[in-house]
Amino acid sequence: MTALEIFESKKGTKVVLASNLYKVLGLNSPSFPYQVRQWLRSYYEFEEGRNRFPELLRDFAHRPRNGTTPEDYYLTLDFAKLIALRTTSKFKLRYAKILDAVAQGGQMSLFVGAA
Repeated sequence: MTALEIFESKKGTKVVLASNLYKVLGLNSPSFPYQVRQWLRSYYEFEEGRNRFPELLRDFAHRPRNGTTPEDYYLTLDFAKLIALRTTSKFKLRYAKILDAVAQGGQMSLFVGAA
């Protein structure tokens, strides 16, 4: 299984790649481009307590492509957590907890077995 990769932007925002999130959740690979477009067009309840659509450069950003790679996006940890919880993946709760812990600045051990 692929590990969830968390990156930090130049401004200090922690993000994940949409393609990496898709892989770790174990979703169907051929539908990745369609699924990501659905994620970006859906309505979510964000931390501030109101429902809204995800916003470019606030919740996600385009990842520059190098010709052969498919279109990909950087997702904030809060947005990635909301996406994970909406999927049908059997790993969604595990990764939602990890994303939440990292977003809150909490320490977590990657070597502790999941309950």
